[in-house]
Amino acid sequence: MNFWVEYWNDVNKKNNDSHAQMKEQLHWVEPDPKTISRRYFSTITAATEFAKTIEKSGQMIRIKQDGGKY
Repeated sequence: MNFWVEYWNDVNKKNNDSHAQMKEQLHWVEPDPKTISRRYFSTITAATEFAKTIEKSGQMIRIKQDGGKY
């Protein structure tokens, strides 16, 4: 089974400088496929460790796997 991490800059963030009240609900906007970077791994452990480091830098992440069976 193969695993990959997709990561991109979060374009959905809104900086309102007021966290006391929510002015509106944020809606998820799927990122443009052209801006998504991918990195492939053979184990879920390696993919998870890489995803943690990318997430610390402020990127949005998504871990995916194929449906392959042995």
